[in-house]
Amino acid sequence: MPALDSPHVFFRRVIFDVTETQCQVAMEDEHHYFVLTLGHDGQRITSVDSTARRTPWTLCPQAAARLQEFVGQPLRQRIAVNLPEIDAKQQCTHQYDLLMVALVQAARPGYREYVSRVVGAMHEYRHAELWLNGEKLLDWRLRGTAIHSNDQFDQQDLRSIMPWAEQTLDDRLLEALYVQRRSVMVAASKGVNLDLIKNAGQAMVARAGACFVFQPERAEQAIRVIGSTRQDVTGPEDLLVDVARN
Repeated sequence: MPALDSPHVFFRRVIFDVTETQCQVAMEDEHHYFVLTLGHDGQRITSVDSTARRTPWTLCPQAAARLQEFVGQPLRQRIAVNLPEIDAKQQCTHQYDLLMVALVQAARPGYREYVSRVVGAMHEYRHAELWLNGEKLLDWRLRGTAIHSNDQFDQQDLRSIMPWAEQTLDDRLLEALYVQRRSVMVAASKGVNLDLIKNAGQAMVARAGACFVFQPERAEQAIRVIGSTRQDVTGPEDLLVDVARN
């Protein structure tokens, strides 16, 4: 793979802070900032509260109502790749992903932090890394969505990896893949000036039906939140500054 020397670096930070009865999860990247609080009884989710602090489209916060579908879901040891009873495409993709991971995290009290970095974020050749509590779990070179690495992920493609991953990976790596796959996909938008897009309907060719906002019945009403993309992120320490522990 070609050596990467790119100024285009994308960061995403995710923090889980879990007690015996509550799981708070916060995620921030250049385009999004969500804080979710889940109540649980040690067996199941009993409540879900969502705060959308920064979103690309005006209707994104309305997707919080759909998160109530997670109430009653059992806590898990291993992340579920999907939940047949919940339509992911009618959810906010990012909050849905966070809740899927939180179903596992909520069963283990403690403080945990994922950091993702994608170098060359908008280009064909990319370098994607993921850390959990400072330990590097994933180190990939990518050509498009094809992985080149020195581990079992080598030659897998992010577009079709999940069936293989569900059968092959241990609990920890499956969760890491779930977190990193979304980060890599979002990183590709680093080269797009979303402020030039009036509403989500104008992006429907590529995104039609992908999530709550991009459903045909509401995309035209999802107006771009001008200036919501952060341009000042130089490292993970610039993200989640008001929820991270010192």
